[in-house]
Amino acid sequence: MNMEKRKNTPIRAVQIMKKSFFANRFGVKPSELAWGIIVTQNEDSEKDLNAVLLFKENKNLFIDILNDRISPLINICGCQTTAVKATFNRTRCGYSFKSGELKAFISSKDIEKAYRNKLFNQDLAAEAAKLQ
Repeated sequence: MNMEKRKNTPIRAVQIMKKSFFANRFGVKPSELAWGIIVTQNEDSEKDLNAVLLFKENKNLFIDILNDRISPLINICGCQTTAVKATFNRTRCGYSFKSGELKAFISSKDIEKAYRNKLFNQDLAAEAAKLQ
């Protein structure tokens, strides 16, 4: 695919959901990253699961995919947060993360929405031109 065609295509989740994409974005090697799930359990024993990328060497940091940032594992206000490695699979509607009984999911639409204004694409350029 030539560059001109690539610029005219909208951002798709499949372009983003790669270790190499996040490695380039955050300045690390793809081999330093692993797919994972962050498990947050509050004082009422309710669990919240989030699909993330874990740093293999630094167990206290992870890449929050939907918030596009590096975050630390923090236990505050009675909440306990742990990270587990997970298998990553593309599905028809998004991306599934699984570790034993734990399952997390990110839809393709959520990824495209989160990164829409962060990466150049022709649709974004057309919107900017309308606003001028």
